[in-house]
Amino acid sequence: MQSKTSFFNLALFKKNISRTWIVGLLYFVVLLIFMPISMVISLSNFDQSWYVDSGYTKSLLMIENFSTTWVAEWGFVVSMVVAAITFWYLFSKRDNYMMHAFPVSRTSLYFTGIISSSIIALVPVILNAVILTIVAAAEHAYIFDVIWYFTFGVCVSTILFLSIAMFSLMASGQIVPGIVFYIIFNVLYLLMDVAFRITSGILLFGMTEATSYRKASVFTPVEFITNNCGVVLNKYYDNVGNVKSYTYTMGGAGYLIAYLVAAVVIFAITYFIYKAKKLETVQDFIAVPFLKPVFTIGMSFFISMVAGALIAGMVDAVKVQMYSVRFAIAIVAALIIGAIVFYASIMLIEKTVRVFSGKTFSFFLGYSALALVILIGMRCDVLKIENKVPKAQDIAWVGISSSYTMVFTDEEEIQSIRELHKNFIDDKKELRDVSVLYKDLPGSYLTFKYKLNNGKVIARTYEVVDTESELVSATYLAATEPILDYLNNPSRIKQHVIGNIWDNCDVTEMSFSTYTYDKEHNDFFSNNETFDYLTDKEKQEKFGKVYEAFLKDIDEGSVYTTSFGLKDYYGRDSEYLYNDFNFTVFNKNIPYFSDEQRFWEWDDDSQYYQNIYAQMTRQCVNTLKALKDEGFYTDESQIITYKEYSDTVGDSEGGYIY
Repeated sequence: MQSKTSFFNLALFKKNISRTWIVGLLYFVVLLIFMPISMVISLSNFDQSWYVDSGYTKSLLMIENFSTTWVAEWGFVVSMVVAAITFWYLFSKRDNYMMHAFPVSRTSLYFTGIISSSIIALVPVILNAVILTIVAAAEHAYIFDVIWYFTFGVCVSTILFLSIAMFSLMASGQIVPGIVFYIIFNVLYLLMDVAFRITSGILLFGMTEATSYRKASVFTPVEFITNNCGVVLNKYYDNVGNVKSYTYTMGGAGYLIAYLVAAVVIFAITYFIYKAKKLETVQDFIAVPFLKPVFTIGMSFFISMVAGALIAGMVDAVKVQMYSVRFAIAIVAALIIGAIVFYASIMLIEKTVRVFSGKTFSFFLGYSALALVILIGMRCDVLKIENKVPKAQDIAWVGISSSYTMVFTDEEEIQSIRELHKNFIDDKKELRDVSVLYKDLPGSYLTFKYKLNNGKVIARTYEVVDTESELVSATYLAATEPILDYLNNPSRIKQHVIGNIWDNCDVTEMSFSTYTYDKEHNDFFSNNETFDYLTDKEKQEKFGKVYEAFLKDIDEGSVYTTSFGLKDYYGRDSEYLYNDFNFTVFNKNIPYFSDEQRFWEWDDDSQYYQNIYAQMTRQCVNTLKALKDEGFYTDESQIITYKEYSDTVGDSEGGYIY
């Protein structure tokens, strides 16, 4: 006769603790080594370390450690281990029947197991926080709020992962699939997102960068919590790179509370699954009936969708296909692979190869029809992914990257870029197939990137070809020439390629390499005039004259112009000069702004100078004349193009520059 004890059984609790306490002990030791002991070691020689000279305090050092430490990953591992050991009896027929024959209700078995598992998983975390608090107090680093907020995040993520672990264990009658399901459920949204991104990147127009700008989602807590629900540290530096001040915030509290609520809901759902779970489902691959079709359809669709896209991509790599042909190959391949995965999944679930019947065939036809509708919907861009241009009010900045990179933050400029982009994709039919229609023309790539106010990124990359060719159509010119006209405006080039201090700067460094041909060795020898005999003021006056000539060449459209016909920036057949030309702009009062750093989201600490590299041609007559007048070179023979270099020494890999 089953006991009517509702939620807790002391004897069972003690038994669970006796089997799992070693996990808690090992977990505590790991936390101890990675956090308190590690911090004590870091702080032990603090006064003699470089931290003091760099503006650090002990508080800042400890906060920095917490801002870069895992939050969710700790609980991700230990939750599954503890839950699996506690509910191990579910995966052995003898143990399963025995446990459920005892006078203990399933309610008591379930909640006693949850309580004991939670204690083993959470107590080490809390003890770790107590020790960290003592260490911080001893070092006079009063960051107790940081320590305990971090601990709160670890505890919440642990409870959440424990609930997912319980759901995973109840979903299967085998321990290994249960663990696999646990991993899958935690990254399920990520896997689906990546699958769609891979498929979109291969098949959809402009989506080649689809996998590059993925953001952590709330539906993937193992990734999201660490990135968004911890301590965020901001350091501010002086001109020599030392920390002058810092601030920190403890973000994501609302998300943590929502995750805690979600954990309670999952525990409740899992409880009802356990109550209804039949004993004879032990050792079934999937023990919950409603998950069987979900597993079959999910596996079949996502695996086949990605595989179909990859096959289409491989065919395209052998011979470039028209957009519609490539998509048709992907759809056919996806349906065939989907059929294979569909029946393989059923065999795995039913543990037999005898799965071919009228019932399963009807199920298969329904799945195939659904998959076909979704794939055709992607082809027809039903969700308007290819045509998506964000609303102006949602955009923080928009950037264009082709020959050069420009980023625009002004409202009027943002609206202009949106209109240029909308005009470009207005007639996609021809633009989708430029690599086939104009396969013999030199080409390059054009990227639009929108950074939204909510932090998300929308990026589209397109293949483009030489607009000056007589082969391109009027439709193509109408789509591309307005973009080139906009990017090649001299004022925009100076503002966005040289940078924001282009008209208010000193040129503190300048270098121009010249080359002398050695016939005996069939090599070029390089030389750079350094002007070491001049004072800094005299150098800046000399550099300033060349810089003014360089700006004049920009005004005349001779340098920094964007061209879609550029096949290879360093192409040997190009007319670009082999001579390197670069200079440094500096303004001690105005921080330099880099469009390229913002576009690619590189770390961009405030700085007041920037080294500018310019790839010139012989058309830069003003700059070349100024360089000669100022003594950077003396003879025209010292100026060579990539083509001239290649024609002289042959393959660039065969010759070299001294």
